[in-house]
Amino acid sequence: MKILLPLKYYDEAGRVKPAVSLYICIAFLSRSLLILVGSVSVRENGEQLLALFYPDKQYLYISLAIAFPAFLVLLLLGFREKIWNADRCWMFSCIKPLLIFSVLADLGLHIMLASMKYWQFSWVIAVTLLLDSLIVYFLVKDKHTQLMLKDWKKSIPTTPVKPMI
Repeated sequence: MKILLPLKYYDEAGRVKPAVSLYICIAFLSRSLLILVGSVSVRENGEQLLALFYPDKQYLYISLAIAFPAFLVLLLLGFREKIWNADRCWMFSCIKPLLIFSVLADLGLHIMLASMKYWQFSWVIAVTLLLDSLIVYFLVKDKHTQLMLKDWKKSIPTTPVKPMI
């Protein structure tokens, strides 16, 4: 078997580890969850902190719904050992579609926000649209993620344990 990536990208079991850039993409897509957790952890000014990032509550709820698929991907990455042991490798085929759905929904939301402001320039919307576009490009073109998903879809061959007599 030919090793396609340097050894530092493999774990102890010989499986491809997720790239740091994939975790950065997931963190960006789940930023509304991070803001919510941060505002809940600050007891005195939690409501003001949420109002700073989301003046209109409906955009918070929409952003939380957009962040949910990315959070599911984070859970799949975190529980990959248990998924392998339960022989449910088919779950890993959901990672890329969930991330693409989340980033396209985020792109749609920010294009809608830009059109609601009559296409006036806003740094927040411009940077978000730029980063969303880069994430779409990353998800489509990244070879590391493609190799990781291909590797993770293979089930681990287990050898039966002989009972000791």
